Amino acid sequence: MICGAPLEYHLKEKRFICYYCGKKFLGYIICSKGHAICEDCHNRPAIEKTKEICLATTSDNPFHIFESILESPNISMLGCHHAFMVAGSLLAAIKNAGKTTIAEDTFDEVFSRISKQAFSGYCGLTGVCGIVPAIGGCFSILLGAKCGTDREQKTTMNVTAKIAQAVAELTGPSCCKAYSWKSLEIALKFLKEELNISLTRPEQRIVCNYDTFHPHGCRKEKCPYYKKLI
Repeated sequence: MICGAPLEYHLKEKRFICYYCGKKFLGYIICSKGHAICEDCHNRPAIEKTKEICLATTSDNPFHIFESILESPNISMLGCHHAFMVAGSLLAAIKNAGKTTIAEDTFDEVFSRISKQAFSGYCGLTGVCGIVPAIGGCFSILLGAKCGTDREQKTTMNVTAKIAQAVAELTGPSCCKAYSWKSLEIALKFLKEELNISLTRPEQRIVCNYDTFHPHGCRKEKCPYYKKLI
């Protein structure tokens, strides 16, 4: 996180001081040397890079866009920044496909929604990975869903339910990379079926090159993206 020491995940929230901004906050994750980072400071670099890449790219392949963000410096192996990266990649690809208008402030809106539901460690603390509401936020915006709408809200909930189930099946331990790829796969299927939006996807199987960086240990053969399954 800061010094490279192992992270400690607590079962009850504790009061920490952010190493970067000095803000006091309640959280669950700190390194063994006492360093903690607030959500804003942890996610900001990835969010800024995500928006930069997503506004500049001409690709309609969300997997390609997502990988471009992953290759940027200082992108942590695990963390809720993946939720912003996945949502940004999906919206950018939709924008470039030319089927619907995605303005710059659309990214700001979905990022704002994500920030209210995606928190570090909550995949284990509440059972909800931040990528689930991230994709949900994208579909909600595309469909115009809000509390009280009919098909729009139901479709958004169906998407998030499907992704939540897929994420659960990929867990043991958790992996933000696997969650991201699977969520994009499901999102593309729903986009075609519900909105008739077709996006480019990889012609070959997605292969993970991050297995040696996983702090909890890679699931290896249990993961569909494990490179040694080839």
